[in-house]
Amino acid sequence: MMAGEVSGVSNNKSDENHKSRSRVPAWCLHKKIGRFTSDFRACDLLLDAMNSSFKFGGTKALLMLSCVLGLLAASAGAQTSSGQLTITMSVQSSITLVFQNNPSAGTTGFCPLTNAGTNNVGLDMGIAAFPGSFHTSTCVNYQHITASFYEVSSAFDVVVSKANSSSPNYRLAAQISTPPPVGVVWLLNNVTLTNTGFTQLDAADAFGQRITKTLQVQVRNNVPTQTLLETITFLATAN
Repeated sequence: MMAGEVSGVSNNKSDENHKSRSRVPAWCLHKKIGRFTSDFRACDLLLDAMNSSFKFGGTKALLMLSCVLGLLAASAGAQTSSGQLTITMSVQSSITLVFQNNPSAGTTGFCPLTNAGTNNVGLDMGIAAFPGSFHTSTCVNYQHITASFYEVSSAFDVVVSKANSSSPNYRLAAQISTPPPVGVVWLLNNVTLTNTGFTQLDAADAFGQRITKTLQVQVRNNVPTQTLLETITFLATAN
């Protein structure tokens, strides 16, 4: 049985060699049989290459498989994911009101404001009395409007601006903070102000433009000596 096994191996090798030789070019067999040493090396290399072709082919297949796996791995590493963020934001429209000095500030009827350019200003109208048209301020406009009333007045500008609003214009109103003494009237452009609610001054003023308002204080000639102090609130409402 051992001889049979050896014989079987020997036969397989013989078959393989026969198959290999059957694929060798005729010139190589001829040269090898004729023992031309100059061509032996070339024939031997050719035979070796042919006999080991399966092994090289297998290695090549493995390399190709490695490349494919490498590409798959690279593709897996480059996978992406996406997400969506929804943002809701409301833009609030707004309007702002500031008081400005009139370009004629400093002249009669146009006293300068303190803290001009803001929404919180002051206006000093000095001291006034009925007899002799007495007044200490050089910028107020003083006049007797009747036999028993005199008026002190000064003008300034109101500027209302808008942001994120399509409103074409705005309404302007004003209100005094406390009830005036008997015999005293506060007015803006001849519109009497009260402390019970806002009184409309204008129905459709343009945004961004100077609107000149004249503050008038009318005092009866029998009002006792006192300091008249008032806070006037302006209200701008977009139309």
